[in-house]
Amino acid sequence: MATLTIITGASKGLGKQLALQCMKEGDTVATIERHPDTELVGIAKELGCELIQLPVNLTDLNSTVSTVSWLINQASPEQFSSVRLINNAGVLGPVGPISEASAPDIDHTIRINFEAPVLIIQRFLELTKNWKAPKRIMNISSGAARKDVPGWAMYCSTKAALDRFSSTVSEDAKIHGIDLKISSVAPGVVDTGMQEQIRSLSSEDFPQVERFKTLKEESKLTSPDKAAAKLLAYLDSPAFGQETITDIRNISFEG
Repeated sequence: MATLTIITGASKGLGKQLALQCMKEGDTVATIERHPDTELVGIAKELGCELIQLPVNLTDLNSTVSTVSWLINQASPEQFSSVRLINNAGVLGPVGPISEASAPDIDHTIRINFEAPVLIIQRFLELTKNWKAPKRIMNISSGAARKDVPGWAMYCSTKAALDRFSSTVSEDAKIHGIDLKISSVAPGVVDTGMQEQIRSLSSEDFPQVERFKTLKEESKLTSPDKAAAKLLAYLDSPAFGQETITDIRNISFEG
């Protein structure tokens, strides 16, 4: 029996590594992002993995929901022994005092970091509710969701909202007997394009910028491939979902 894994934001960085490491012979990996990475196509073919790339701008919520609906409706439930959804796509959003942020930038951040994952999860659970395969959902959160980071009002708040949404969905699943494990997981400080963006910020807008520059200089960032490996080991472990809001750096489990 095969595994179906759906991943958002899989064209680069952590998302691309998650997609690559999910590719196994006989399995299906579906990615949702604005610009699919063509390199994944050849790799999937070599491995004997079915790759479905769906070019969608997650800020277009109607198209996002329609795409997820098409993907699940065309699938054969009896083909899969497990179904996994990884909401990885995210943006830093406007940085600095919220009074200086534009309404379009605020809206964009809310859509990518919160609205899109919520709508994807809703449609995913609605359309797979009669599937026999167990379902697991991993939402990529941030340590910034659990503390105040000056200059990051939108990033902190949207990731915090995703955390609370995840924990409440988990409680609802228990009450209603839904076979679902869900966890909102901070992946640690991963060496991605977002980190480059953070290091380019001014100290006026982001007072903690020097800390992130030091992490890079001292090689204390986690590589995307290592971060993805640990996240997927957790996703596949019996421990997954026991804590619905967690940090991969604090988890002890057998992968």
